[in-house]
Amino acid sequence: MRTKESKFRIIRKLPLKKPVVFGKIDQDNFTPTISPIKPPPPDNTAYYPVPRNSSMKRLNTLIEGNRKTQEFLQESEEEVHLFYHQLSCISQNTSSVIGNELFTRLVQNLASVFGVRYAFIGKVADTSAKTIRTVALWDGEKIIENFTYSKKDTPCEKVLAPKTCFYPQDLQKQFPNDQFLVDWNIHSYLGVPLINSEKQPFGLISLMDDKPITHYDHYHSILKIFSARCASEMERMDAEAQLKIKARELEKSNQALKDFVSIASHDLQEPLRKIVTFGSRLTSQDHGLKPESKEYLERMQKTSLRMQNLIADLLLFSRASTQTEPFKEIDLQVILKETIINLELSLQKSDGNVFVGPLPSINGNLTQVRQLFQNLLSNAIKFHEEGKPPEVEIHSDLNKQGGWEISIKDQGIGFDEKYKDRIFRPFERLHGRNEYEGTGMGLAICRKIMENHGGTLLVDSQPGQGACFTVTFPPNDSP
Repeated sequence: MRTKESKFRIIRKLPLKKPVVFGKIDQDNFTPTISPIKPPPPDNTAYYPVPRNSSMKRLNTLIEGNRKTQEFLQESEEEVHLFYHQLSCISQNTSSVIGNELFTRLVQNLASVFGVRYAFIGKVADTSAKTIRTVALWDGEKIIENFTYSKKDTPCEKVLAPKTCFYPQDLQKQFPNDQFLVDWNIHSYLGVPLINSEKQPFGLISLMDDKPITHYDHYHSILKIFSARCASEMERMDAEAQLKIKARELEKSNQALKDFVSIASHDLQEPLRKIVTFGSRLTSQDHGLKPESKEYLERMQKTSLRMQNLIADLLLFSRASTQTEPFKEIDLQVILKETIINLELSLQKSDGNVFVGPLPSINGNLTQVRQLFQNLLSNAIKFHEEGKPPEVEIHSDLNKQGGWEISIKDQGIGFDEKYKDRIFRPFERLHGRNEYEGTGMGLAICRKIMENHGGTLLVDSQPGQGACFTVTFPPNDSP
């Protein structure tokens, strides 16, 4: 007959271990030693009552908790999978477009993927931020034509606070003055602000439906991602629009400058030509003019001629600033040959020589490039030491960037390098008019021409050791 089970759990004693024998070997003698046997530990057996079914309940609790954990993990995994699936679908359909097409595609895909009736992108329409202009609005069937409305007492006002605005249901009760919600039968709303680069709200993106909206966290995360995309695209479009406005203003300004150049080339020079003509007639005829009067006429003639040269240089500078002719291939060898022919009289007068090495072809404006080398070579011949014929060397080198460097080196008077920036300013002169003729516009025109070509104009010089001007053209395949 089996005895009745005890109501107590007994923690049983462990059996004593047998004595351990250690041996020590000392050559031929072996003496075994036995370790002392320790007394057994005191009897600490604990006795406590345990209900018969407690273990089963505990096991069932653990099983149930594990089941719920597995269900939660499975639901989380499904939500994450759904999140990335929806995000991927929207991204694939909008990644290759920009501008208004991006916004129209985005609202359609948001509504379709989330299963809501309306998707909307809007932008603040005025500086006072009292009205919203729709950028794209999908009503479940088509894109609605854009319109402007007041944001007062609407969910949009809450979104532009700025904060996320979520009303899963009963939206009309929250905004009873918003007739738009009634007319469109909108009962739920989720909106996210668009934040610009200055951290200011300037628009919104939202989902609206005629039934409750669920999965707030899920939808909100995706809207936040595309709100950043929409904000950056709107700012890009605004910058592009401003650039077009500035381009039109610049075009008007250039046209006005061209008109001025046209007027200056005729209206300003015509009186000077008459002064020079009539002055020449007076000086060529003997009417008993006093020597003092004759001197006045000669000085007036020189001043008029100098004024003509100044106007001509101003016109060249203006044209260099406004001409936008397309670039074409230019053979610099031909340009320098033509320039030397044009300066042949100055070379003969000064007994000067120009040595030209092999030169490349570059892309540029033919008229401006010809003017560039005309000015540089003319200066190299003009600023020579008295009694020493000018000698000019021109050669080219290809730099590391693939651009051509053309050097014009003379053996002239040179100048202190502390003036190397000053000489490129309009009307700047380092010498008086009685020493060297000119208006002080030649190098200013040269620098403007090189700016137009995306290149540079530099100079190295020392007093009495000549000067070397280096023009650098960008590679021919540069935009």
